[in-house]
Amino acid sequence: MTETTDAGPLADLKAKFPNGVWTTRANARLQDALIEGAGLGRLQPAIGWAARMQATEAPVPFTAPQMLLFAGEYPDGWAAGDYAPVEEQAEALEQGEGPLAEQAARAGLPLTVVRTPASEGVEGPLLDETELNEVLRLGRESADRAIDAGADILLIAGLGAGAATASVAVCSFIAKDDITTYQPQLRAPGGSVHDAAWMGRVAALRDHLAFNRGFKRSPEALVTRLAGAQLGAMAAAIFTAATRSTAILIDGPAAMAAMMIARDFGLAAPKWCYAPNRSTHPVVVKLAKQGGLADDLGFELDLPDAAALPLGWDLIQTGLRLSQSLPMPAKEEPEPEPETTAAASTAAATADVTAAEETGAATDPTELAAQTEPAEEKPAEA
Repeated sequence: MTETTDAGPLADLKAKFPNGVWTTRANARLQDALIEGAGLGRLQPAIGWAARMQATEAPVPFTAPQMLLFAGEYPDGWAAGDYAPVEEQAEALEQGEGPLAEQAARAGLPLTVVRTPASEGVEGPLLDETELNEVLRLGRESADRAIDAGADILLIAGLGAGAATASVAVCSFIAKDDITTYQPQLRAPGGSVHDAAWMGRVAALRDHLAFNRGFKRSPEALVTRLAGAQLGAMAAAIFTAATRSTAILIDGPAAMAAMMIARDFGLAAPKWCYAPNRSTHPVVVKLAKQGGLADDLGFELDLPDAAALPLGWDLIQTGLRLSQSLPMPAKEEPEPEPETTAAASTAAATADVTAAEETGAATDPTELAAQTEPAEEKPAEA
């Protein structure tokens, strides 16, 4: 599906693909740098991605970032073993408390928490049609508001384990594989394996999937049945940003699943996304490849969603500044093209007309041509 055809909050939007030729040109430019080393290493894919975002071979640092973190409740069991309820995380971020808020402030990242309605459906879809339209509109308005305020890049992620569990359901459906393939092993504080939390999430998801099988794939169906309000709003924000040719950084399994739902709204949506960090979470591994994302920066941080965004943002900005500062060979100025005979004759005729006007001589073009043409030489008599 390339674009949604049903009437709804996103029906009038269309995303265009960024021009990949700028990535090729940016890579070629970096290869010409007057340096002895091999170049920017793991930073180069990020530079190439930024080049096609900005439609230039020499991308510059972004100037106006906006972080959007989505928070919403899921059914009982979906967040089993979570270290903090999603509402507590949202409140802490809004008050500027906690490691993520501190890192975002240090990196100069304005942060907005987008609260979504609860996804309460158990024996059936998570959302009804009215709730679906509400969350899609919320995601669209959140992205529009940030971009209208001047943001040239959005940093999008989800909060809470419930959204990560929803991403497992979405990935399992897309990949046509069992949910246990994409639900990773969980760990309790201290590093011990948290089997009870793993079993709680799998059991809750299996019960839910028992009531949601055999539906025809569409982005709306994925949101109402498996993704819920939080992932649905994130998908709408990603798709909206793509339709407005705005770059997007994502992090974590929830954002990856939202990106793939956005892809069902418009095929170009993932091409506006970049994930600077890819954890070993099976959903991240699977969907980053399926979405065709550029190579990441190689952190492999296994942290809660959004935690790697400030670090990734800093390194991308540093890489862009570094790529701008590399010495490049001087560009040769093209030699001026020789003046054509016709142009020279016109210029000469114009000069003669001016001279004739000043001296009162003939100004008729025919007469002037006769006066200016050299006399034909007569052959010498034998």
